[in-house]
Amino acid sequence: MAKQPASKNGTSRIRFIMLEAEIPEGDLNQITVAIQNALKPATPQVVQQRSSTNPSATVLSATAQEIDFEIDGEAVVVEEDAPSESKSPRQAREAKPRKPTSMKVLDLDLNSATSFESFANSHPPKNDTERNLVALAWFKEHRPDEVVTANHVYTCYRALKWPSGIEDFPGVLRNLKAQQLVKSVGRGQYEINHLGIARVEKLGPAA
Repeated sequence: MAKQPASKNGTSRIRFIMLEAEIPEGDLNQITVAIQNALKPATPQVVQQRSSTNPSATVLSATAQEIDFEIDGEAVVVEEDAPSESKSPRQAREAKPRKPTSMKVLDLDLNSATSFESFANSHPPKNDTERNLVALAWFKEHRPDEVVTANHVYTCYRALKWPSGIEDFPGVLRNLKAQQLVKSVGRGQYEINHLGIARVEKLGPAA
């Protein structure tokens, strides 16, 4: 099979360099350098363009606290820690001992209709938490118009001769509120809720 003639559409580049120079006799270094420079391929000239900068933007204040710049399109804020001011440590306040709460006996009707004593005997409490719940439950069911305070409960204690020498007597009611067995209906005023009533009903009659 006959070979196809090679395509002649391509181009060839030929560079012919003629060097003519006058140099002192015996100094071959200059002619050698001249020949090497002439034979080197032409390289694109790199033009370094100095970007114009705003002098006011390049001057950084010595008291600058933040430097903002961007990395991959996200703003980054570098904060410089400001010198912390030396503060004298606060002296711990001495805990003052709580004074015993001064309670009052109120003029209450604890005997008519279902008396508080009979109600308490039907739901005998074993501790101060249960005693407070029993008193609140009795007021809720048999004295619904009374706005109950710690003094109301204290009066019930004294009527049945329960131990009433509690250092923080209203604290029991505050604890019951924290347990969500009673709710506050005003400053220092309490009312038992359905969870507290259920606790009282579980006490049952005396054995």
